[in-house]
Amino acid sequence: MVAIDAKNIYYRMLNRQIREFIAIGKSEIEIQNVLGQRYICAGIHNRGYVKLYGTPGQDLGAFMNGPVVEVFGNAQDGVGNTMNAGKIIVHGKAGEIPGHSMRGGKVFIRDDVEYRAAIHMKEYKDQIPVLVIGGTAKDYCGEYMAGGRVVVLNCQNREGSPVGSSLGTGIHGGAIYVRGVINSHQLGTGAVAIEIDDQDKTFLRKILSEYSMDLGVDISGISLDEFKKIAKKGNRPFANLYTPAMNISKQKPKHMNLTPPCSCICPTGIPTPVFINLIKAGKVKEAQLLMDEFTPFRMSVCGTVCPALCMESCSRNSVDTPVNIPAIAREFYPDFDPVQPKEKMREKISVIGAGPAGLSAAWQLSRRGYSVDVYDAVGDLGGKLRRAVPRERLSDEALQRDITRIKTLPINFIMNRKIDKNSFRTIYRKSDAVIIATGAYRTNTTQFPGSETVLSGLQFLVDINEGNQKDLKRKEIVIVGAGNVGMDIACESWRLGAARVTAVDIRKPSAQGKELDMAERLGTEIKWPKKIERIENKIVYFHDGTSLQGDVVLFSIGESPDTKFLPDSVLRDERGYIVTSGKSFRSSDGKIFASGDTVKAGLVTDAVGNGRIAAMEIHALLRGQSFEYPEKNPVPKKRMNVSYFGKEDREIDRCMSCGTCIFCDKCIEACPQGALSRNGELFAVDPVICTGCYTCVNVCPRSVLQKEDFTEFRVDNIENEG
Repeated sequence: MVAIDAKNIYYRMLNRQIREFIAIGKSEIEIQNVLGQRYICAGIHNRGYVKLYGTPGQDLGAFMNGPVVEVFGNAQDGVGNTMNAGKIIVHGKAGEIPGHSMRGGKVFIRDDVEYRAAIHMKEYKDQIPVLVIGGTAKDYCGEYMAGGRVVVLNCQNREGSPVGSSLGTGIHGGAIYVRGVINSHQLGTGAVAIEIDDQDKTFLRKILSEYSMDLGVDISGISLDEFKKIAKKGNRPFANLYTPAMNISKQKPKHMNLTPPCSCICPTGIPTPVFINLIKAGKVKEAQLLMDEFTPFRMSVCGTVCPALCMESCSRNSVDTPVNIPAIAREFYPDFDPVQPKEKMREKISVIGAGPAGLSAAWQLSRRGYSVDVYDAVGDLGGKLRRAVPRERLSDEALQRDITRIKTLPINFIMNRKIDKNSFRTIYRKSDAVIIATGAYRTNTTQFPGSETVLSGLQFLVDINEGNQKDLKRKEIVIVGAGNVGMDIACESWRLGAARVTAVDIRKPSAQGKELDMAERLGTEIKWPKKIERIENKIVYFHDGTSLQGDVVLFSIGESPDTKFLPDSVLRDERGYIVTSGKSFRSSDGKIFASGDTVKAGLVTDAVGNGRIAAMEIHALLRGQSFEYPEKNPVPKKRMNVSYFGKEDREIDRCMSCGTCIFCDKCIEACPQGALSRNGELFAVDPVICTGCYTCVNVCPRSVLQKEDFTEFRVDNIENEG
């Protein structure tokens, strides 16, 4: 026996403790002082016995598949929600919707329950769920039942009916057994009260004996002749609702993939669940080819320097920890060259800038058969990845793996060529489209007395990577700006021997992820809000009256692009950023496009992503097609059934595939009417059979079926049949 004191324990922590004990083979757990903690024993598959003393919160035993849970007290709403197997015993009363969408197992409640007991209960093959209520039930008991058994005992022999109104509304399977009076006006639409037969009596004897033994309730005074059975009215109780006037094509449910949170927040739009599902299916090369459609920087960016916004947004955070997507990117890096273009396009594309945005665009266009020239002012490919990211965060080897694959494509690289107005005119004349991806290298500054002594933080990083590092031994460093680049500067300052490093910002710092963690571990102080008044004799004075020693002060408040070489036909704002319209990368000159930091400052991942989309836009326009900006249809996190997950061993198995169907067929198996079917990847629904009961929506682990998809289809049976 393992004992847990649940007093003041947050529900997630309590559930994690329970899972951990069960995982190591502790088959009997006793939990004291339970008060409102939700989802206790939710999704647990192992067998075991859990005693709860107190009042558990909502959805006790949701998606449970094996253990016995005994509650010595009352329970709140949703006991046994979508339970699959096992038993829940409650020595008290329960709230609303006990047995909601149960598909197996047993729930025994000693006293009364509230509204909508057993709503959407169903059965599948030999799994027949049972809900026994020792007291009374309120309105809508058995609403939309598709299977299973409900027993209302009224052990206290209260006067009147032990059930409320609308009993069995929409019932189309299963049975409700009520001990006591049932008036005709209490029956819901599609329900009928009938006498029990010998088969019913056999079931009641067996289940009441088990109920009595588990709860210690004396049932010797209960006669089976006191029970009425509520079942569906005929074979098709709602046939009169289906008329030729219904717009069947609009009113049948839809099955559609949505954008998972990891893909939704990823600027490159990588469909990580699809990538992982292909790997799990043994289609590793197909998965790697899929990634080539999105980025050539799987190792250097996705696997290394990206701050992993995908992990921050991962739905797995609500279960335990996020899927380690960068590690998967590194593990399944391709060992083959990208697919060469199958046909040669007649158009020539010129790309100015060989950084993440420019190379991403060149990669996409070359793979589609275009003749691509890439120009850069320096001799190495990679832009800021090569020149400004510290080697401690991005090794030459990791970057070179991506660059080597890019170079296998028929791209013409013209290096050490700084573009001016004259050379740009030549490039413009010979090109069908030009992409400006020169990045942003002009350090932004602010003016105050002494600001002329402040160095460029970006140039500081570039100098280090080019072997011109400064000696900062025993010096105190002040960094103006506390974003991720500021944190890179801080880490490099420590590496070069700084005695103290402080980053100051006028607003809440934007630094996050690995860069922030590393800088703080090294001892970097971050102070805000701090506005500099002046710098004098290596002292930084702030408007709030404080000061800092600043032997070396560096600006890290962003950079602006140098676009002076562009013609006047290209509209730019006051900082030099190229102006594009809405969801487009096309400039005011229809032949010139922009991407990366020449449009808007952002992460390296942003540059890779909009370089790709700029290439897609150019491809569409040159082929005479309309360009549609990739839209995202995010999956609602609240609809993810996280209780299905939590016991996976491999990292790739931990992905919940949010919004992406993996053809688990739970919806087809659970449909009480057999209205859903699948042929390969195509799902179909029989609109005549489907009753819009939402059972498939409730059981879908990945929210591929949405309740909103049924809005037009669902008919309010109560109002239309009343």
